[in-house]
Amino acid sequence: MRLPYIIFGICLLLITLMCSCAQEEPTRTHDGSLWASFAVSPLSGKPGTVFSVDASGSFSGSGTILTFRWDWEDDGVWDTDFSTEKLATHSYDSLGYKTIRLEVKDERGISRAAGEEVLVTVASKEMILIPAGDFIMGSPEGLGNDDEHPQHTVYLDDFFISKYEVTSEQYTEFLNAIGENDDGTGHALVNIDIVHIKCKNGIYKAAKGWEDHPVVGVTWYGAKAYAEWAGGRLPTEAEWEKAARGKDGREWPWGNLWEIGKCNSWESGVHATTPVGSYPLGKSPYGVHDLIGNVYEWLADWYQADYYEISPLRNPKGSDSGVFRILRGGSWAELEDKCRPSVRFGQLPTSADADFGFRIVRDI
Repeated sequence: MRLPYIIFGICLLLITLMCSCAQEEPTRTHDGSLWASFAVSPLSGKPGTVFSVDASGSFSGSGTILTFRWDWEDDGVWDTDFSTEKLATHSYDSLGYKTIRLEVKDERGISRAAGEEVLVTVASKEMILIPAGDFIMGSPEGLGNDDEHPQHTVYLDDFFISKYEVTSEQYTEFLNAIGENDDGTGHALVNIDIVHIKCKNGIYKAAKGWEDHPVVGVTWYGAKAYAEWAGGRLPTEAEWEKAARGKDGREWPWGNLWEIGKCNSWESGVHATTPVGSYPLGKSPYGVHDLIGNVYEWLADWYQADYYEISPLRNPKGSDSGVFRILRGGSWAELEDKCRPSVRFGQLPTSADADFGFRIVRDI
């Protein structure tokens, strides 16, 4: 006799639960139907580049009117007021990654937010043509170090050279492509304790604020591996010196007098790397930046102190063997006398330091 009552009670409980769900479900859907989404173009650019954002991907399932506002630096300060305009533009003067924040609000006062990241950079993979012809290599008697003599005229075929040193951001692209810090023959590419690149969950990313700085802590093997991956090679000594000095044997890329402020040497007072292209007045006659100071640059050649005495006068490529590889250009850690473009410096190819970087060349 009690069974019908039990069944009735169960049915009543189910009806109650169904009614409760029917009351709650519209509220949950109603609140969750607002979405914030936007597209940004381009994803990277130089200072002054206009970034366009489009919040058309945002929507409200309830059909209410949406309004939008933007925080261009993700610093918690909204740079625009709410409006119904879905499109906006912004440009930046400073370098680095910028997070753009969008907040969407509907007529009920419910809001949602979304963010996207863009990179502001002066760095590029632009290559500059160095035309074929003669140039004066080395230092005249009475000037420079012994291994810079004799001064001689060298003919080079034309070639392309990087306008800027390879940056940390560019090097992360390479590391993520190959997936390891090894050149395949047991040689480390970078000293992970020095380089401004971090690895998390197998993904490499340039440290914030260092994206545009030249990659440092890179070994000769790491420089060579990147150059080949990028479809190029490391410059020879002769190619590098011609790109830095031009054809007329000038002492510095900008002329024959040392000038503080035209390169990042110790005298500049920065005492650290600077973003590539920070010293445009110090560019070479061909328009190549930072060949002096900032970081030493790995070259293809083996170091041989007396090589200029036996060097061929057409497309020299250095000794066939040796112990040290060549670095050129001085760095932020060196004084004027070590930054002259004719100075030759050899180091073990496994060496890596906080002022060792590189650029690449490509054949025509």
